[in-house]
Amino acid sequence: MLEKDIENIIAQHPDEFFPGEGFKLIGQQIVIEGRRLDILFEDKHKRQVIIEVKRGILTREASGQIAEYYGLLKNANQDKIYELILCANIIPKERRTFLEAIGIECRELGITQITELARKYDYKFIDDQSTFATSTIEDIRRYNKNNEALIESNIVENDDEISVWIFQGNPNRYDILNALNDKDIGNTIHWLVKQNKNKIHKGHLVLIWMSGKESGIYALARIECEPMMLKENEHERKYWLGDDESIIENRVRLSILKRLVNKPILKEDLLKIPELSKLSILRQFQGTNFPVRDSEWKILCQII
Repeated sequence: MLEKDIENIIAQHPDEFFPGEGFKLIGQQIVIEGRRLDILFEDKHKRQVIIEVKRGILTREASGQIAEYYGLLKNANQDKIYELILCANIIPKERRTFLEAIGIECRELGITQITELARKYDYKFIDDQSTFATSTIEDIRRYNKNNEALIESNIVENDDEISVWIFQGNPNRYDILNALNDKDIGNTIHWLVKQNKNKIHKGHLVLIWMSGKESGIYALARIECEPMMLKENEHERKYWLGDDESIIENRVRLSILKRLVNKPILKEDLLKIPELSKLSILRQFQGTNFPVRDSEWKILCQII
C-alpha cells in the first residue's frame, strides 16, 4: 500500500478512525503556507483539522519537519484554530512524546486495520493494480505460472534439507514497508545473513518477516547469490534507522517474487495452525535467518 492509499481511506471514511469527531472533508493535497497537506477536515466545532500521513515508521527527520511546519502554521494564522494529527503505521515512543508535547496528536494505524477497512469498503490498493514485475494480463499469467513452478521445485522430501528460509527484519531498525515499495529498489534487495550462512544457498526461497506488533510474512523472494561480503545500494541504505548499516557485511541478493504488504500473513494467524506450531521463528524469534522445514513449507506455500 502507498501513502496515497492510507490517505484516501482516511479521507473517505474518517468516522472509522475518529469516531464522534464529526469530521467533514474539505479536501486532499491542499496547499497552506507553502506546504501541501495530505487531508484537511473540519470538525464538529468548526476547527480546521490537518491529517498528515506517513507509511511505515515515522522517522526522526519527518518528526522534525512536521513540528517545524506546525509552528509556522500557528504563528502565521493566529486568528485561526488548526489542529494537526500525525498518522503512521509505526510511531516510536520518543517521537510520539516529542510531537504530543507540542500539541500534535499521534495515531498509529496498523497494516491490519488499513487492510480490513479496504476489504470492508472494497477499496483497491493502487500498487495492487500496478506492480513492479507485471504490466499486462499475459505478463501476470506468466508471472504466476513461473512462481508456482518455482514454489513446487523447492519442496523436498526430507525435513533436514532446507531450501526455504525466513529472513527477519526489525521495523524499529529498518523501514521494511517503505523499502519493499520503493521503485528505486525495485525487485532486487539485499539481506543480512547472520546465521546458517553455510546452509543458505543461491536458488533457495525466502519469506521476508517483519517483527513487532504486526509481525508476519510480508514478501516472498528468491536468493540470487551465495552469501558473501556485500554492500547495499544507496536506495536501500536510506531505510536504516539510527546506526549506520552501510558497511560491507555478509549478505545475499534477493529477487522479490511476491509482495504481501497489502495482505500480510500475520503471526497471530500462523499460531492458529497446529502443523506450524514448531516453525522456528515462532519458537525462537531472536535472530535474522530461520530455517523452514519441508512439511511447514508445504502448508505455507498453499497460504501464499
